[in-house]
Amino acid sequence: MYKGVRTIGLLSLTAGLAACESILVTESGGNHNVADFEAAWAWVDSVYPAFDIKRIDWASVYSEYRPRAETAQGDEFYQLLNDMLKLLADPHLYYSTPGGARFYPYTSPRLLNDRHLFSSKVVRTYFQSELHITGKDGVEYGILDGQIGYIHITHFNEDGMMDDFHEVMQFLRTTDGLIIDVRSNTGGDHDKVQVVVGMFIDSAMAWPLAVEQDGVPFEPWPDIQPVPGIPRYTNRVVVLINGASLSSGELFPEVMGQLPNVTLVGDTTAGAGCNDREESRGGLILPSGKQIHIPTGCLLRYDGIPWESIGIAPDIVVEQPLSDFSRGVDRQLEFAIEMMR
Repeated sequence: MYKGVRTIGLLSLTAGLAACESILVTESGGNHNVADFEAAWAWVDSVYPAFDIKRIDWASVYSEYRPRAETAQGDEFYQLLNDMLKLLADPHLYYSTPGGARFYPYTSPRLLNDRHLFSSKVVRTYFQSELHITGKDGVEYGILDGQIGYIHITHFNEDGMMDDFHEVMQFLRTTDGLIIDVRSNTGGDHDKVQVVVGMFIDSAMAWPLAVEQDGVPFEPWPDIQPVPGIPRYTNRVVVLINGASLSSGELFPEVMGQLPNVTLVGDTTAGAGCNDREESRGGLILPSGKQIHIPTGCLLRYDGIPWESIGIAPDIVVEQPLSDFSRGVDRQLEFAIEMMR
């Protein structure tokens, strides 16, 4: 999520190790478990940026897990690796088998809590007509009663997002207010975040800063620029967020929240604020051929505080009770609609 990043990550929920026996690849040439452990522990120790933020004593982790590596047999090492890396509590961290299967040891508790508290099917019941869909189902949009525009952005991975979002804003340019829904947004490329933000600003805007291990700052991305040829949308905007908004789905509301006509509504985001400048930077191939990918930097909010683990908080908290949502009642959307009236 830093300078030069191409992909912030479309995260999947943690896959169960027991269900993956058929894709685990047993390495040849002897038992590499101790060597793998040493390499993995040392790599994390050298690049991970959030030990202090999370108060993790990584040296004590070595003392606890080194004996397990010595006695682990075959694929038992995967459980050891999973358990050790899970201690970092980082949604962007993953490891891979030599066969290419990828596993994320940790999932944010807020994501687990809110992942079933958003549904496009429920949202559509609030419209008199069908919503429009652009590209690869990345953006869904329409107009609610009262000339209130609505956009749901599923992720920030769509390659044609510039053209698609230009079309969306052209359709919604005369609305009296706009709801941008990034609940359950799975992340993506910061360049796509810039496409959307650029349609709401009339002058250059700086990104939040990022730091690597020991607080060393990353060189910042070039400023966000207004999208040329598009009149800036100046009416009231509500950005809906929840605990399943993560990665770029958190970067977007943090940036948009700096604009005077924007209000963040819903619940605190997942807290996935650490990643890499480029996908390969945090990766390491272990002696056995297994791979680990460790975030090497953390984004800061505009107030200078890392949002890793703590997430981006809304300006107005609106809870989404499961008892209501299971009956088709979207309290967060209803609140946003009322704000516009």
